[in-house]
Amino acid sequence: MESTPRWGITLPLRSMPLPDQRDLVAALPDLGYTDAWSSEVNGADAFTPLAAAALWTTGLRFGTAIAGIYTRGPALLAMNAATCASLAPGRFVLGIGTSSPVIVEDWNGLKLDRPYQRARDTLRFLRAALAGEKVSGEFDAFASIRPPRSHRGSPWPTCGRAWCGSPPPSRTGRSPTGSPPRTCRRCARWPGRTAS
Repeated sequence: MESTPRWGITLPLRSMPLPDQRDLVAALPDLGYTDAWSSEVNGADAFTPLAAAALWTTGLRFGTAIAGIYTRGPALLAMNAATCASLAPGRFVLGIGTSSPVIVEDWNGLKLDRPYQRARDTLRFLRAALAGEKVSGEFDAFASIRPPRSHRGSPWPTCGRAWCGSPPPSRTGRSPTGSPPRTCRRCARWPGRTAS
């Protein structure tokens, strides 16, 4: 069986700002490129360049090589992947990995603990979430707890922090009793404001 060789390029190119790469990315298929890959170390994140490139050309397959599983939670990875997949239907590949002690521990202050279990559990989570399942429960390396039923679908609870557990504010900025708003009981933020 003979296979067609694939030719890839890493995006974004470091020599120019991402928005200035539009015409070059659009020309890549005509130059013989088949793939565009992105990673995250100390420049752009792994997903934004691919999302932009997916809007600039339909002739490339896109993929992350790799998106870190410690610096992004599994739900956020699923959201990022689903967004890129929607921009490049059938042409997006999600590559995940543990990253490195320097990036995870030194730069982000996280523990690079049990990498095999974390990778396995993240993959299990992603497979289910990207298949459209609602994922909730305990994994060996992390837990995924769904928000309280009363706030599913309510994007801005009182404090402006998703799923804090407070009722949404009224349009007047006053509580349902008519009194001025107090800080959110769960996260101590003022209604409608985010932390600085």
